[in-house]
Amino acid sequence: MLETEVIAAVIGSGALSAAVSAVAGAILQRAKKRGGAEAGTRALLYDRIKFLGKRYIANGEIDLESLEDLIEMHRIYHDELSGNGYLDTLIAKVRSLKIKP
Repeated sequence: MLETEVIAAVIGSGALSAAVSAVAGAILQRAKKRGGAEAGTRALLYDRIKFLGKRYIANGEIDLESLEDLIEMHRIYHDELSGNGYLDTLIAKVRSLKIKP
């Protein structure tokens, strides 16, 4: 009887180990996909903020609604997606622009 219990324990622990490995693998795969989507979103926001910011700076003015939109995009990029500091300088320049009516 003891041998049967030992065999059952060994088989059970192997099955449990396989199940844990499968679940961990699935979690890591999901995290990888999410990380890729997050990196893609960060890259798109970076490009859009940079493009718009440079355009407004070249024009020397910005309307209030566009300024609010750009500030919100930057907040998401910087705070929620851990963006870098280059856009901080660009946004500071945009904030100093004349607000057109």
